[in-house]
Amino acid sequence: MSSKKPIICSKSFKLIDFCIYNEKTQEKEKDKEKEKKTSFMIQMFGVNETGETCSIVVNDFKPFFYVKVGDDWTDADARALYRDLFKRLGDYYGASLLSCDLVENKKLYGYTGGRLYKFVKIVFDNATVMNKVKRFWYNEHNNMIKFKFKGIHLELYESSIPPLLRYFHINNISPSGWIQIFTKKATVPTELTTTCDYEYLCPASSIKPLPEKETRVPYNICSFDIEASSSHGDFPIPVKTYKRLASNIIDIFQKHSPDVSRAKSLIERIVQTSFGYDRFEDTDLVYPKRTKPTKELVTQMIARLMTTAIKDAEKMKEKNKNLISTMFERDDADDIVDDDEIVDEDGGDSDAEDDDDEPKTYYKKYEKPAKISTKATIVDVLYNTDYTRDQKLKFADDVLTAIFPELEGDKVTFIGSTFMKYGEPAPYMNHCLVLGSCDPVDGIIIDSVKTESELLLKWAELIQTENPDIIIGYNIFGFDYDFMFRRAQENHCEREFLMLSRKKDDLCAKTNPAGEVVGIENAKVVLASGEYDLKYFKTAGRLQIDMYTYFRRDFNLSSYKLDDVAGQYIGDDIKHVAVNGNTTELFSKNLTGLNVSDFIHIEITAFTSDYYDGGRKFRVVDIQKGREHKGVTYNVIVVDGQHGNIDMTKAVRWGMAKDDVTPQDIFRLANGSSADRAIVAKYCIQDCNLPLHLMNKIDVITGYVEMSRICSVPISFLVFRGQGIKLTSYVAKKCRDKNTLMPDLDRNGGNEGYEGAIVLPPKCAMYMDNPVACVDYESLYPSAMISQKYSHDTKVWTKEYDLSGKLIKQTGEIGENGEFKYDNMPGVEYIEVEFDTFAYLRNPERPAAKAVKTKTGKMICRWAQSPDAIMPAILEELLKARADTRKMIKTEKDPFMQNILDKRQLGYKVTANSLYGQCGAKTSTFYEKDIAASTTATGRTMITYAKRMIEEVYGDRHYETEKHGTVHTNAEYVYGDTDSVFFTFNLKDPATGENIRGKKALEVTIEIAQDVAHLCSSFLKLPMKLAYEKTLMPFLLLSKKRYVGMLYETNPDKGKLKYMGLVLKRRDNCDLVKDVYGGVLNILMKENNIQGAMDFLDKSLTDLIAGKVSMDKLAITKALRSDYKNPNQIAHKVLADRVGERDPGNKPKPGDRIKYAFIVTNKPKSLMGERIEIPEYITENKLKLDYAHYITNQLMKPLQQLFGLAVELIWECQRKPSAIKTYKKDMEILERDCGGDHETFMKKKEKYCSAKVKTLLFDKVLNQISNEKTGCQAITKFFH
Repeated sequence: MSSKKPIICSKSFKLIDFCIYNEKTQEKEKDKEKEKKTSFMIQMFGVNETGETCSIVVNDFKPFFYVKVGDDWTDADARALYRDLFKRLGDYYGASLLSCDLVENKKLYGYTGGRLYKFVKIVFDNATVMNKVKRFWYNEHNNMIKFKFKGIHLELYESSIPPLLRYFHINNISPSGWIQIFTKKATVPTELTTTCDYEYLCPASSIKPLPEKETRVPYNICSFDIEASSSHGDFPIPVKTYKRLASNIIDIFQKHSPDVSRAKSLIERIVQTSFGYDRFEDTDLVYPKRTKPTKELVTQMIARLMTTAIKDAEKMKEKNKNLISTMFERDDADDIVDDDEIVDEDGGDSDAEDDDDEPKTYYKKYEKPAKISTKATIVDVLYNTDYTRDQKLKFADDVLTAIFPELEGDKVTFIGSTFMKYGEPAPYMNHCLVLGSCDPVDGIIIDSVKTESELLLKWAELIQTENPDIIIGYNIFGFDYDFMFRRAQENHCEREFLMLSRKKDDLCAKTNPAGEVVGIENAKVVLASGEYDLKYFKTAGRLQIDMYTYFRRDFNLSSYKLDDVAGQYIGDDIKHVAVNGNTTELFSKNLTGLNVSDFIHIEITAFTSDYYDGGRKFRVVDIQKGREHKGVTYNVIVVDGQHGNIDMTKAVRWGMAKDDVTPQDIFRLANGSSADRAIVAKYCIQDCNLPLHLMNKIDVITGYVEMSRICSVPISFLVFRGQGIKLTSYVAKKCRDKNTLMPDLDRNGGNEGYEGAIVLPPKCAMYMDNPVACVDYESLYPSAMISQKYSHDTKVWTKEYDLSGKLIKQTGEIGENGEFKYDNMPGVEYIEVEFDTFAYLRNPERPAAKAVKTKTGKMICRWAQSPDAIMPAILEELLKARADTRKMIKTEKDPFMQNILDKRQLGYKVTANSLYGQCGAKTSTFYEKDIAASTTATGRTMITYAKRMIEEVYGDRHYETEKHGTVHTNAEYVYGDTDSVFFTFNLKDPATGENIRGKKALEVTIEIAQDVAHLCSSFLKLPMKLAYEKTLMPFLLLSKKRYVGMLYETNPDKGKLKYMGLVLKRRDNCDLVKDVYGGVLNILMKENNIQGAMDFLDKSLTDLIAGKVSMDKLAITKALRSDYKNPNQIAHKVLADRVGERDPGNKPKPGDRIKYAFIVTNKPKSLMGERIEIPEYITENKLKLDYAHYITNQLMKPLQQLFGLAVELIWECQRKPSAIKTYKKDMEILERDCGGDHETFMKKKEKYCSAKVKTLLFDKVLNQISNEKTGCQAITKFFH
């Protein structure tokens, strides 16, 4: 950047990515050159309306933070602090300490009536020295310590705010918005350092934000996907050890339990088999990198194996650490929960195929390190029962890897890349790099290469040529990037491969001081579903988005496999079906992401979802846009075949379906012919396009841009960092606007907790014709913080008491008179909030047990009702901005702007709701437990208030309705959770005393429930508001957060199904469960007919035991993994081994999906693996199906809970009044025994009712099975 020339005109760009760095610059003074100094630089990358790119380097922004000092400090004291810091830094670093200036600001924590405090603003020339000075407040363990100067402890403020964000705050620049560069101050370097179309070097003053500009830019987006080989047909591993052989040895020893005398010969046979010199069952081949050793050499290595101590092997292995992939064959890779050991509460498919789109999530468990003898060999370890399987696996892998030759890892065989301009409906280029020859594929540029290194380098070249602004994919942070990097290392081309950024000669990797590549970027994100490692290339100037991580973060789905996500989000409702010759026309609206020749599923939904025609995939033969049907314009999907029998009385939708190419097919086809590889190339491009279509359908870009704009953080922060940073930025900016500074918080907090939201115990029942209404608070927690003025700067004092009522702690500034200094100030109102305190404590008698949340006392907080409170002001601003934005959507005509405004209002909502959460998060930069505790206390009060108002005002009241005259109400709550209350009025005719039920009750309930909401709101402090939400009839409340009903809003003639928490398709459920449970629900909801539901169940059970249910409805399918901790306890693994023994040529391989059904065995205590078989074998050998198992283990439990709600109605149908009388008496006794504990009562009642339902509805069939056990129906009954 030596010589420069002035810019003639200004330019505007939309920002996309940022880099910060320190650069040595030269200073001149009176023609004498000074020594180079290191200055802080901000590099911004942007794009304009025509797609031209820019790099802008801001060279004069200086990092800074504050320290709080004494009230008596003067400028002289600030200068003294400067000298002290300079001395601590030394001359070299001290030269970058620019100034220490005395300033006055408010402080965030504690109510002070608006008082100003003295701070010293410390300014630096670069971030390196800023961080060095910051370290003076921390010890070597990163714990905060006190920094004492001139007799007082200086408190650190705002050092945790990144300088980049501070630059945005000060200059009001949106990190994803438009800026303009002034011409007079900006310069263009003569030596360009990036591949951008424009490069500028400028001071901060030459850049002007353009907040009103909303013009769309045509981002160039690249979506890529790799396919890899697999030597063993399981999940690809880029760098291999002998872990698989070690697993084979351990499993064989466990299976055969050989004598010690046979151990060495058995190990020799296994190892020789792995190298292809012997044949032994259950042993996989290994593939050395170089020439395969001879049998004699292998024999020598085996002899060495037998005598080598494990301890020595560990040392040998340490010398070659790069053999072990930290992602794949790591030592702790088996600390995962086996699919079959997961209790899947969310109904996810834990047995999803091991394809590249479904990451493997590792759940680390603490395991005490094994102590091993210094002389112990592999044989000693195999026979030592003190070691777990994982420990044996590690030891065996260590010694095998140390002795035997390096193994060839799996290779990258395909890299597909599609390029699309943002705003366009389809990619402008589909490109696929293929290892080996490949036939042409329509619409795809095929580039065949001979070596893997050429494949990788050509992809890097493609990225530089097409120059994408955004790179996306599906699970690229969990698989693709790290796999490519590892293979580049193996091929010794990592430096050339990693030239992927917009900065010239920029290596997108971590290097050591010698300049050697040691790794790629690694970020951890903690989501509700777990902690994830994100591995990625730091491609300066290019934004990166992993759609898998995006869905994991923002969506709660049962499965995150790409085809499942695509099926759910690339799809829409089908409103009409018409058969036209040999094709069927599906009338729909939104066809985004769908193209001719794609495949779709047709999904039919009532209370359960089922695919039409057994899940068949239909190829799209044509798409017709703008067709009319009954005056409505539709887009029409044309598929092959006549499908006029689709049940249009239910909700029907289409969803994208991927081609049927399994991972095993990919491995096989990649090693096949040119035509075979063309099939994989087409599939690979499909996996590139789906993330693009998903991104377009959800408009991920606009969502990120709007959240970035609201919170003043770069989009990359939203992608790679947690929730905290965006709220830190937002709050810091607002505090700056109010002349308030945020302190750096001591992270060494205690183990305290606070009480969460209230749950009113559910009154589980079937409310068939007695409507249940629901009211809820709008933005309960933000509204509570606003109405009660809960804020860091309004807390006056706290007093904490133990369980005996003794004051044990208090906080708050004390005045000279011994009273709280800012309490009872003239003209200021105050409120007090009381809540219980908790701590996580361990049982002293069981110190190793998990700490339990335990009540320890109570806390009283006093809050000043200041109109200037910061957090309420922030929340009011957010809620108002959201309301204003929603109003703008209604008047906006441009669909592009409508979408932007919708994403913007959603960003305001998410930010407002997150603010409360961050106040209660110990990792937050503005953590204040008392705000969170007081807010939840107010939330609990509001739920209790609504319950009391409903029950006390409408508990015994004559209410004059508009349409139905006077009715008598006897209101009671049914359920309450967090921010909503469900209740029923138990309506009666006041003249006759008869119950009002059904349609009339629904109409009356809707009317009165709206009055309830209005009445409750009238007594609340603004902006607190209770709103009417819905009325449900029928309503089945099974338990907390689990219900189903027909939902009505204000129109009693317009209802729709609403269900929550009912997951019928669990991993271990066969389709029969879904059919029977769904059928029962359908009758209850649509017909309100208990007898009909019982008849349906009885017929379903009768059909089952009569052999009238097809095998497909009874089969369960699971994926076979390559390795299990306890293989003999995994039923489908035992079955797979049994299939292999019967037919070695068709033994299921890892990754295969095994379908099985339960059969009757003669052994009284047979294991699960012995009680299942594959359908073909069942049919051929005429085995008997275990109907009792399907009833007791699949159907009975969910149906017991459901019918248990209606046990009285069942007895009514069966005309058993004495049973009802006994039941009521039992319930009275049970309720009395529970002493008013409603939750305990409901649990015991459920257990009681479940037992009765078993007797009433299931025992007849179970007894019949038992009586006919020796005469079961022939299997041929299953087939027609």
